[in-house]
Amino acid sequence: MSKITQPPDAVARRARLATSVGFFLQAAVLVTILSRLPDFQDERGVTEGDVTLLLLLTSVIAGGGSLLAERIAVRRSSALALRLALLTISVMVVVIGFAESKPAMYAAFAVYGIGVGATDASTNMQGVTVQRLYGRSIMTSFHGMWSIGAIVGALYAAACAKLEIGLMPSLVAVGVVGVAATLVLSPYLVRPAVEHEASEVSEVERPPLHVPWRPLVALGLVVVVFYLADTSVMSWSTIYLHDALDAAKSVAPLGYAAYQVGAVISRLAGDRFVVRFGAVAVVRAGTVVGIVALALVVVAPTPALAIAAFGLMGLGLPVIIPLAFAAAGNLPGSDADVAIARLNLFNYLGNIIGAGLIGVLATEGALRWIYVVPLVLVPSILFVARTFAPAKEMEAAAQARP
Repeated sequence: MSKITQPPDAVARRARLATSVGFFLQAAVLVTILSRLPDFQDERGVTEGDVTLLLLLTSVIAGGGSLLAERIAVRRSSALALRLALLTISVMVVVIGFAESKPAMYAAFAVYGIGVGATDASTNMQGVTVQRLYGRSIMTSFHGMWSIGAIVGALYAAACAKLEIGLMPSLVAVGVVGVAATLVLSPYLVRPAVEHEASEVSEVERPPLHVPWRPLVALGLVVVVFYLADTSVMSWSTIYLHDALDAAKSVAPLGYAAYQVGAVISRLAGDRFVVRFGAVAVVRAGTVVGIVALALVVVAPTPALAIAAFGLMGLGLPVIIPLAFAAAGNLPGSDADVAIARLNLFNYLGNIIGAGLIGVLATEGALRWIYVVPLVLVPSILFVARTFAPAKEMEAAAQARP
């Protein structure tokens, strides 16, 4: 492949825009599907048990999608992995829209799950590569675009429900936009020649497919804890506000909305704090804010205080996860794409544990315990925050160990 002759700054800016669109599309498609799950029950005769199994199936199979993205990235490039992943989720949301029978729906969600895992991994691979081109932290802003995409997906689904637009046409429209956007952005993703420039190694010098498991598992712990906490808000905040705090049905969804608004703010602003104070300090601060917020959620006597606490939680915890992927992509002596794909597996482990453990606790008499679990676990992030240090500091620390 011939070397790209454009100035690196132009390549970096275009790649950043393309990768940002990838994060946005990923979230918009996912949240549109999740937000229209009640319509699957109304229009397709899907039961609550089916919904639970479909979501579990998607999370389990997504792990395989992450490993598939790793193979494609290693053999070809993360750009190709992301292109194929975005096309997969865009096409499969259309297939899901047309799936009338339960077997067809399960099959469609299974393939969609592969696309979800591949997209999760490859967007972060591209994000870390573009960050190297920039030479400064930009990963939190990529995840900020994910949060914006989630909000847009939720608003789109709500508008479709309000206008009584059926499940099939609403999902087909999302898929068409996704395919078109992917085809437009694909040429601007970072290609192999520039990936090697960004990592400052040649094809011959590229490190072996090795991952230092000790720091990766530490980062994986952070990912599991975050997604367990995130699942508690996404899946249960509305029920908690309505059933435990007697919030009106029109007020109860505001907890998750406040959380996502906080996530957008913290992620879009997070890179500036990383540049000024360092990733370790930002992770510690975000963790402390998250602990305070969770404590307020647990003891909140009114919906207003709980909603404010969910917003505070969004300002703290969501900034941590993009820094975890950035740290994985810069682990000394490892292949960045492999490390990111392996770390992404902990994402689904956190979702599955969160759904199972919190689901068991989510009885009317134990709703507050939903948030006691992450409140107990989130402080563990403070003990591994040092793993977020830049690669040079990690190498120095490793050499200093006896």
